[in-house]
Amino acid sequence: MLQAELKTQLKTGKIAGVYLFCGEEDYLKRYYLGEIRKRILTDPVFDAFNHPVYHGEEIDFAALSDAVTSPPMMADCKLIEWSGAHLEDWKDAEFAALEGLVRTVKENPASVVVFLVGQEGLAAGNAKRPSSLFKRLSDVVQAVNFEVSTDPQLTAWLNAHFVHEGLDAEPGALRAMIDRCGHSMDILASETSKLVCYARAHQKRTVTVAMVELVCASTAEDDAFGLTNAMLAGDTQGAYRKLSDLVRRRVDPMAILGQITRLISDLCSVACLLEEGTPPSGVASLLGMNEYRAKLYIGCVGKRRPEQFRELLAQCREMDLASKRGADPLIRIERFLSTASGGAG
Repeated sequence: MLQAELKTQLKTGKIAGVYLFCGEEDYLKRYYLGEIRKRILTDPVFDAFNHPVYHGEEIDFAALSDAVTSPPMMADCKLIEWSGAHLEDWKDAEFAALEGLVRTVKENPASVVVFLVGQEGLAAGNAKRPSSLFKRLSDVVQAVNFEVSTDPQLTAWLNAHFVHEGLDAEPGALRAMIDRCGHSMDILASETSKLVCYARAHQKRTVTVAMVELVCASTAEDDAFGLTNAMLAGDTQGAYRKLSDLVRRRVDPMAILGQITRLISDLCSVACLLEEGTPPSGVASLLGMNEYRAKLYIGCVGKRRPEQFRELLAQCREMDLASKRGADPLIRIERFLSTASGGAG
């Protein structure tokens, strides 16, 4: 089930059946669950009776079935929630129980069930490559994978927030927020509120890049981008300084390695496309990449062949495997930077 389909159901009021909300973006999962609550729980006096909430790694299907078959009290519908379930190790028995629950809900249409699952409970994959488990679950329930929003989606979302508050935003301000604060919608929502308060306190109608730099706090994601940006520029000393700062701030070394690996992987993809004859204008669209960042990567790749980046990727893979075997990842990252920064830049 696509997010757009869920949005249509909410607009038309056709919320029914069993839903599974999973994926990386917790903000969207909570948001849409909140919208469902608004549609179903309309009387505060009886909401407590019509809103059973459960939590646990193992789902108690018997308890859910009892809740589903119990009629709503003084209301048309009731909402039943289960959060924290772990579905990765499910066998045929669990799927059979889920299918039985779906049949029970169809026989009791006044009940709506929503499962809220974290990343640790289900690796859903993505829209292009959903996991086999997610596909199987989608055949049984209305499963929605809330992926991390793209830069254009986040830009539109941020702009809508500012418009709602009666503010405008400079074209570069929204981009600056994402670069500085990262892609977490929870963090961006918090920083948006700070900017709104600042603008009103200083009687400003337009959010500027300068305001973003003054008010918004940088995140570990932004700091890691600072490291990869130094690598892109071929600034080995700058990369070491940024790494030292990340270590001082106790950023998870594996998160740092993840950002480095993502950079090298993106550069490898760009190099492959350019070697195949893809025009620079087509690289961003084919990779689903921000045009500005694609331009940086194209300039960084230059005339280098993909083999160079494949070798760097192999080194990243070896660092990851060594870390999982107990090696200190920071020592290996430091060694990697001594050659990779010049190679990336």
